[in-house]
Amino acid sequence: MFRPKIRSALALGLALAALTGCTTRQTVGSASTSVRPLRVGVTPNSPPFVSPQGGGLAGLEVDFARELTGALGRSLELRELEWNELIPALEAGRIDLIMSGMTITRARQVRIAFSDPYLLSALIAVVRRGEAARYPDAKRVLQTRGPIGAVENTTAERFVRERAPLASVSVYPDIGSAVQELRQRRVDAVVHDAPVLLSFVSANEAELAPVLHALDQEPLGWGVRRNDEELRTAVNAVLARWRTDGTRERILSRWVPYWSRLESEAAAQRP
Repeated sequence: MFRPKIRSALALGLALAALTGCTTRQTVGSASTSVRPLRVGVTPNSPPFVSPQGGGLAGLEVDFARELTGALGRSLELRELEWNELIPALEAGRIDLIMSGMTITRARQVRIAFSDPYLLSALIAVVRRGEAARYPDAKRVLQTRGPIGAVENTTAERFVRERAPLASVSVYPDIGSAVQELRQRRVDAVVHDAPVLLSFVSANEAELAPVLHALDQEPLGWGVRRNDEELRTAVNAVLARWRTDGTRERILSRWVPYWSRLESEAAAQRP
């Protein structure tokens, strides 16, 4: 079983820049002005990957982005986007990289390229605490005839539609909305990435309970434009170095302290 111990993080002093439409730009670092900042697209309100903190953004992806730009000798420009805007923004050249807990899938690889995986995650379900006994395992969740919530256009939505044929599927623009609907008894369960749901559970254990069985594996990677092989190669080289020098483990352990157990659970779901 996962035993999440979500740790509070110190506020990161990310300076806010001017708002343009729905996009927030935050520039971090002091690389040479002759090198264009790396524009990284993120979707906030998705802890532990990205969430508002201390007037800026904090989380697993923010730490990775800071380390990555330092390794590449570039400054960091975080751009806040809705989930459904990330891939279009990358394709249009408005951002250079997606770092937002995105699963590598064949469908997405038609449109964009991905780095090597930086974490093997999994989908899990969360239910109301008082009804947890009804769902002793993942199989029981998938057999439910009630409504299941998921974020629109995610692997969780696709998984529920394919694997829970008796359930109705309610989709939401973000995970916070889906969890709120669960608390208000409009859905019976929510399926999403394990780190995100466990973060929500840790903040509200009186009302929410995770079903601690991996539904499937979810290799997470960073999205790159298909024609930007130079950046993809550079990112993969940095990630390979992090696997040997402990940087990956250090950052994962800070935000996802149960990451090694999570990878083991997810690996067990491999066909």
